[in-house]
Amino acid sequence: MPRKPRRTKVFNFSKCLTPGLVPMPETPPPSPPREELIEEVGENDPNVTDSIVSNEIFTKGALVEVSSDEEGFHGSWFAATVVKSVGRDKFLIEYKCLRTEDDLAFLREEVDNMHIRPHPPENVVDHFKQLDEVDALYNDGWWVGVISKVLRGSRYIVYFKETCEELEYQHSELRLHQDWIDGKWVIPSRELKL
Repeated sequence: MPRKPRRTKVFNFSKCLTPGLVPMPETPPPSPPREELIEEVGENDPNVTDSIVSNEIFTKGALVEVSSDEEGFHGSWFAATVVKSVGRDKFLIEYKCLRTEDDLAFLREEVDNMHIRPHPPENVVDHFKQLDEVDALYNDGWWVGVISKVLRGSRYIVYFKETCEELEYQHSELRLHQDWIDGKWVIPSRELKL
């Protein structure tokens, strides 16, 4: 079973992460045209161009997901909202479900563009098949796993490579895994090695 995040408190999964039930942020103000931003900072610097794209996607109020390299969090994504940009390719985010130690507020944290992605689009799946790569809802976040066995009654056994464990999930606690690569959502191949 994936390790329980140390910085969490009890919460209501359905309010925080179920598609359609997450409160949508207010519409952010429009960004200046991309061409104007590139002209301001220099059109020949690819790092600047990548930074502009990140800042266009991750605007104040945008619903995102955040990952961590911290031990025990590998392979997980947590829902958050962008509070503001705090420098080149860095953002202050506020988690939707993770709370501060004193439980008085939602946890805020600075993250770089390597650990943030837009909220993935919903892909409706009637049923999963063996070896489908999925995200499983567990302890405040979505954890990457693979369907190792299909059970009756819309239930599945999910294998977690990071911890070499298997857990049972209802269909409603799973979503098709997608990766954010070069600004696009990509569904991984089924030929994933267990």
